[in-house]
Amino acid sequence: MLADRNQEGLKQAVSSAPEASHAKWCAYDAADAEGSAGLVDEAIAAFGRLDVVVCNAGIYDRAHFLEIGQGDWDRMLAINLSSVFHLLKAAIPHLQASSGNAVTVASTAGIHGIAYAAHYAAAKAGIIAMTKSLAVEFGPSGIRFNTVCPGKVNTAIGAGLQPLKNQNDGLLVRPPKLAGRVDGGEPGDLASAITWLASDEARYVSGSVLVVDGAQNIG
Repeated sequence: MLADRNQEGLKQAVSSAPEASHAKWCAYDAADAEGSAGLVDEAIAAFGRLDVVVCNAGIYDRAHFLEIGQGDWDRMLAINLSSVFHLLKAAIPHLQASSGNAVTVASTAGIHGIAYAAHYAAAKAGIIAMTKSLAVEFGPSGIRFNTVCPGKVNTAIGAGLQPLKNQNDGLLVRPPKLAGRVDGGEPGDLASAITWLASDEARYVSGSVLVVDGAQNIG
């Protein structure tokens, strides 16, 4: 079950899935708390059970800390952090029934911090802490919880951002150190990591924070 606000994108993704796929889509706004329960209900109605949840909704914005308004803060946390809370709260009873698992998508910003995006980093750090906490609390129920922390990845989420006035370029995100990846990773690199964590190959992995950043944050 693919879920997003972009319904045309969802339709395209489902239509491009392999013929053997039973992929379906559902309109979903991560900022809508009630929509999370509706999404889970849609998935159960379509497939009868829930085995894996991937919390991948997110936004990114940059601003000098003193210029982050209350509305900016509220929106960032609503979409990047509260949506994870609401979706997992609705999904966990079904994951208990299936001994399933959840993979959240945080960021290396939640580990190391990031200049000019303190609200983003705070939300991602919250995801990491929440994921670890759920791994402990629901481990006895047989549910695994893991998080992936990407570094710089070539997606649309950060495209088109303009330099801030009076920004210090020396504080910006460092490039990956992996040969051939000077411009960052690709979405497929994250998809592979998520797929592995969600699979039975990772059946003894829970509460982990998997960094996927091409050694960007080392040194």
